[in-house]
Amino acid sequence: MTRPVVYVSRFVPGYRRPVLEALNKALSERLIVCAGQPPNASFASLTSDTPAGYQQIPLRSWWIAGERLHAQSVGRVLKLEPSVILAEESPRSVTLPVLLRRARRRGAATLLWGHFSSNNRPFGGSHPLDRYRLALARYVDGCVCYTDSIRTSLAEHVPPERLFTARNTLDIRPLLRLRELLEIEGKPAVRRRLSLRVDAPVVTYIGRLIPQKRLDLLLDTYSILLRRGPVSLVIIGDGPEKSSIEARIKRENWTDVRLTGAITGQARSAPYLFAADVMVCPGYVGLAVNHAFALGLPVVTQASPKPGIRHHSPEVAYLQHGRNGMMVPYGKVTALADAVQAVLADQKRYSTHALNYARDHLDMSAMVDGLVKAVRFAEA
Repeated sequence: MTRPVVYVSRFVPGYRRPVLEALNKALSERLIVCAGQPPNASFASLTSDTPAGYQQIPLRSWWIAGERLHAQSVGRVLKLEPSVILAEESPRSVTLPVLLRRARRRGAATLLWGHFSSNNRPFGGSHPLDRYRLALARYVDGCVCYTDSIRTSLAEHVPPERLFTARNTLDIRPLLRLRELLEIEGKPAVRRRLSLRVDAPVVTYIGRLIPQKRLDLLLDTYSILLRRGPVSLVIIGDGPEKSSIEARIKRENWTDVRLTGAITGQARSAPYLFAADVMVCPGYVGLAVNHAFALGLPVVTQASPKPGIRHHSPEVAYLQHGRNGMMVPYGKVTALADAVQAVLADQKRYSTHALNYARDHLDMSAMVDGLVKAVRFAEA
């Protein structure tokens, strides 16, 4: 009997499902996904209740100290007798070392898939968590990195032949198709359908409403832009910062700010992004870059506050300053507003480069190929 390949994760966001479904097909339907539930509503909004195209096994999970630590019951994973365990690389998982050690004892190969570094510290620094992550990376049979730059950095600590790149992305094919349909409808018509102004620029944000995303700076930027001329703002997402955002909108008496809440499903969120002119993410950015680019939406964000620190998730590597977006010095709200206006002044060019980058570099097939190569290497 052919042994399965098991993916173990804290939970599975809805955007990850198409990748896992494609991986399952590439592995001849051998993939089993073992995962728990998200910790709170802001994460829950990222999940999907629709049937998945792979076998799923729920794991009992414990979130400790809010979201700082996580533990899972790994016994069910090992009973599957996998040939390979592909585990989410998360320093928050206190049971990950247990899973990897027990898997090795039972003859299963092990792979880690993830960041392998912190957004807030230099790669491979002296911090205990960084040493811990590198120790696990050296322990397993292979590491699957989100970007080529992470793979290059990790190669200083792990033999290069054990490193693979699965360029992290969404399944952008539905987004590209949605954009074609919205293009036929036309941006003015889409705005009217969404009750957005047709006679003023539209700035948008999509993501969780959490402190690390710096929604306070987004609102400060909007305030500056509003003093310079008419502009609308659409904020898509949910989270603990929602009440403070609502209070600021009410206090400032802003009538052109729309707080939609979380919007699940690309078909429902795509019209808002297509209708916008620029996405502004003052805090750290991640897959929102992929989401925006696939709909031809340029992105404006801030650079890292300190040299040698990434600050953003790895997907920030896809942003090309002055081409498909802008990255301004950290902590300068006026610079954010200026960058937004610079993009608006040349919006068609920025939009074209954003869309072309998505088509040329962010297709999901390359990500799946990287994962398959890692699994084949581990099984060999």
